[in-house]
Amino acid sequence: MREGPGRAEWRLVEAAAGSRPRPLGRTRSAAAAALFVLGLAATGGAFVGLEQATARSVEPLREAAAPADVQRFAFDRAAWRAVAIDDVFPPVYHTLAKQPMDGAVRDYTRIGVAVAADCRTAFDPDLARLLSAYPCGPVLRVDYTDATRTMVATVGLAVLGTGPADELDLNAATLGHHDDLRPRAVAFPGTPAAGFGDAQRVAFRVLAAPDAPFVRFAAVGFSDGRPATADPGRDALSLSGAEDTATDLGDMAGTRLQLTLADLWARRS
Repeated sequence: MREGPGRAEWRLVEAAAGSRPRPLGRTRSAAAAALFVLGLAATGGAFVGLEQATARSVEPLREAAAPADVQRFAFDRAAWRAVAIDDVFPPVYHTLAKQPMDGAVRDYTRIGVAVAADCRTAFDPDLARLLSAYPCGPVLRVDYTDATRTMVATVGLAVLGTGPADELDLNAATLGHHDDLRPRAVAFPGTPAAGFGDAQRVAFRVLAAPDAPFVRFAAVGFSDGRPATADPGRDALSLSGAEDTATDLGDMAGTRLQLTLADLWARRS
């Protein structure tokens, strides 16, 4: 929050000079000098105020002169703060994506909301390094579990200081599966994700949006704390639905945020 400008109070103090009265001419000269000093101060203050007002008025003009996509990026970087967490990470998410294990849909319940983190805390070094070319953060993260409470997922969004061209480059760099670009897991004591750490990540999803300054991501594991190295193979991983869950939950968060921001953009004054 920006603080308002301070107020400078000016006072003219006349010291006593004994009982002998001052000559009228000297008194008038002193008063005139004081008024001159006050006039200079007021003029200087007016120039400072004019400079500040000009800076405030020029900035919106610069934004208005920018291309539409640049304006939208600047809007999204600020407006996400006005979005309720339930609008992006709903308490219960009823997925429309069918799971390969039994062909049924699944419900996911939010079991924890983490404090905002920086990118070095939220991501493995290679992913943090990729994003460090741009202002990165904050990173918003929550945990979900499925209805059986056997699968857990850390789902999140990272706010970036990218422009449209930067974001296209990041989108291209994160398309597909990259074993070295991984988000970190978040454990919440007393929940099914209590034993969910980086060693338990069996699937993950990371994707930079092509048209907004965000990265969506998800890391998935099992609530029994089994390490990823204990998984019997890719076929079993596919049958578990972990990879589909990571994609589904990551895309869910990114899509919900962009839809909400689009509504705010359309209703801006």
